Amino acid sequence: MAELTGKVREALEEPHYWHLGTINPDGSPQVTTVWLDTRGDQILVNSALGRKKPRNLAKDPRVALSWSDPENHAHSVAIQGRVVDVYEGDRAEADIDSLAKKYIGEDVYPWRAPGEKRISYLIEPTHVFHLDR
Repeated sequence: MAELTGKVREALEEPHYWHLGTINPDGSPQVTTVWLDTRGDQILVNSALGRKKPRNLAKDPRVALSWSDPENHAHSVAIQGRVVDVYEGDRAEADIDSLAKKYIGEDVYPWRAPGEKRISYLIEPTHVFHLDR
């Protein structure tokens, strides 16, 4: 497992938008913009059941994450990893509310669709690349 230290951890803990790459069933890449946070030395990502990301991660747990500082694009982070824990239910529902608080200052995620069920993923980083010029 790669460590999340210094400026990498700072970037993860700030409300930055990240890009998450997963692998489609045909082997092609799929990328979405995500909210995320840390849980110890792992990275938390949350989604809604029925979307492409959960389908892809059910078949292949490998992911890539990237971020670049909008004020200095020479400051960037790229992380490769794999999903090591998945859960649904109250804990995943609480995770999206926690992410809403971090990213938009709302106590409750305001864009839940009727009947929507959330799913959370904990990602273990295997490679971390940090560029800071």
